[in-house]
Amino acid sequence: MGSIRIEPNYALAFYSRGIAYFNKNDYDRAIADYTVSLGLAPGDILALQNRGHAYEAKQDYDRAVADYSEAIRIEPRFAYAFNDRCYARAIAGRELQQALGDCNEALRLIPNDLHTLDSRGFTYLKLGEFDKAITDYNAVLKVNPTQAGSLYGRGRAKQKKGDKAGGDADVAAAKAIRADIVEEFARYGVK
Repeated sequence: MGSIRIEPNYALAFYSRGIAYFNKNDYDRAIADYTVSLGLAPGDILALQNRGHAYEAKQDYDRAVADYSEAIRIEPRFAYAFNDRCYARAIAGRELQQALGDCNEALRLIPNDLHTLDSRGFTYLKLGEFDKAITDYNAVLKVNPTQAGSLYGRGRAKQKKGDKAGGDADVAAAKAIRADIVEEFARYGVK
């Protein structure tokens, strides 16, 4: 990147290149650039959040949660970091009550946020609270009926409650939208 050669202390250039690497699924290089950016501009909550996303993509949930937590420490009203921390904790299957608290805080800050409702639905699914998962997924699907993750999560919750027909229909609809949805949820511990 030309701007880095010209101005090697320009945090935004490293941050921007980190985004480009992330978008190419080159998470190690993205993390490296976000780390340099944070060294040049400590406290940049967006660099922390994006580095957390890269760690999450590498399934390094502890480091992702640490970055989201640091972003929240710096900016206690950063709703998106609360949502990200909720989802990372839920994927890891640890600290599920804390994950639920994170989602609730994000929703307090930005009521009815679809991404957070999806994250909370997933957390409820992992907790075995299927009615609450279905309620959150229904709220997402009312606005975005083709959200594959919410369809699949709702389908699995319905199946777990004994609604085989309704659950199977949701799972099939999710797979029609995103063929790899079953594998993704399996990686997250939902089978």
